[in-house]
Amino acid sequence: MFITAEQFQNTETNKAIVERKNKNPYKGTPLESFHSLSSKAKGMFFEKLVEEVAKSEGWKVSRGGSSDYDRMIGGQRIEIKGSFLWGEGTNFRWQQLRTAQDYDKVIFVAAYPDRIEFFEADKATVKENVEVQDSRGHWTYNQHGGKRVNSGTFFLDGFPEDFPWMEKVQF
Repeated sequence: MFITAEQFQNTETNKAIVERKNKNPYKGTPLESFHSLSSKAKGMFFEKLVEEVAKSEGWKVSRGGSSDYDRMIGGQRIEIKGSFLWGEGTNFRWQQLRTAQDYDKVIFVAAYPDRIEFFEADKATVKENVEVQDSRGHWTYNQHGGKRVNSGTFFLDGFPEDFPWMEKVQF
């Protein structure tokens, strides 16, 4: 079985896709092309952007020396996590936070439709705030394998102001 492209155009699936694209808060903004990239490409360009901004502020920057961190900035091992707004702008989601990796700080990049903001936290602070269990023993920010097991990989949903332990980056 198959359907033609013309038949697809009349499906509820296509209508939902078009509706979602029309609600995209990045549509028509300078960040639209960045937002449209695959997740892997976004990650690469978030890293490149942090490098470019840090260098423009006079910091010495080099590529990470291992897969545990993305860049060396000012002699510190930096893991870079970027996010665009999810859905219809309801939150950011920083993913794949691994507290067992060998880095000094995480730079969290928040790409709004009209600006990009940079926040940071040292590894100990990140670990303290993502390796959290609720009153039932569930891992609140666990990314893989459900909430009952600490997978070692975490995520954060929200806005930077929801995480007062994130500080604005002072490149």
